[in-house]
Amino acid sequence: MTNIAKVIELFPIPLYTAKIDLSISDINNIEKEDYEKMPSKNGSFSKEKYLLHNSKYENLKKEVMKHLGVYTKKYLNIQDDIKFYMQNSWSVKHDIGDWGQPHCHSNSLLSGVLYTKTNKDSGNINFLKPDGYTNLFHSSTNVPFDKIGIHNCKEYNIQPQIGDILLFPSHLLHAIEENKSNTDRYSVSFNFHIEGEL
Repeated sequence: MTNIAKVIELFPIPLYTAKIDLSISDINNIEKEDYEKMPSKNGSFSKEKYLLHNSKYENLKKEVMKHLGVYTKKYLNIQDDIKFYMQNSWSVKHDIGDWGQPHCHSNSLLSGVLYTKTNKDSGNINFLKPDGYTNLFHSSTNVPFDKIGIHNCKEYNIQPQIGDILLFPSHLLHAIEENKSNTDRYSVSFNFHIEGEL
């Protein structure tokens, strides 16, 4: 009898990815939002910080909340009586040459992004291994690897496509690469928290 070896992935950080069919009107409306430069000067965000609360985005918000339900109930196995609500939402515009510094989202439990206009050169989103998160070897020892994968990587890169939605714990550090395409890049970001008391 042969023993079957297996690796149990303890304490992973769950990143949810899926696709939403965007309407032309939603795509156009997001591009037409009123934008202002971020304090960092490397991108712009909508002046409206509760974007998806607007009735014109009602169907889009329902889609986002549907995916949040799949993420929290099917994959995270959070109890059915625990309800999440959308705290805020805003659109982001990255002009040619814009980028996003490493950051996380404070005062929320889960966060996400939906891509409404992007291409292969408009900038990947990079998820960064948190400082002090030792899932394999401590950062004091730099062990070389023949192949980089989800077990040993220090960052995980995704090239977003139109309609991609990503959901993740708000503490997960992420950054956006420079937009090297010849068109602006648009996305919508959102944060969630639990209703009521635990």
